[in-house]
Amino acid sequence: MSKLEMIHVKNGEGNNPLFQIGVRHADGTHTAVRPDILKEHQAVALLAELQPTVVEEVVEEVVEEVVEEVVEEVVEEVVSDFDAMTKLELEALMREHGVELDRRIKKKDLLLTVKSYFNGSFNI
Repeated sequence: MSKLEMIHVKNGEGNNPLFQIGVRHADGTHTAVRPDILKEHQAVALLAELQPTVVEEVVEEVVEEVVEEVVEEVVEEVVSDFDAMTKLELEALMREHGVELDRRIKKKDLLLTVKSYFNGSFNI
């Protein structure tokens, strides 16, 4: 998302600047997020309200990274668990997900199907 900022739109009484909160585009135009024309102190307050702080943004990024790491660890753990499962266990697991396996196929080929299903590259 583009960064919100205070955009000077005109001068009001006593030649005091008036602002809108919006996004400035490369071509010099801007898009206001609200139509309000605000005095400087009002614009500063609204901008602070609408825009997450730097700390919040950093926390979001860190949380996303940690979640990705945890998901990768869980997926690796689950994948290694697949290797330890029997053909019957693999068949039962996949049935829970609406996929039928043919146990006449070699286990290594069943594992390829199961792993591709859980990593998202499986096509029915």
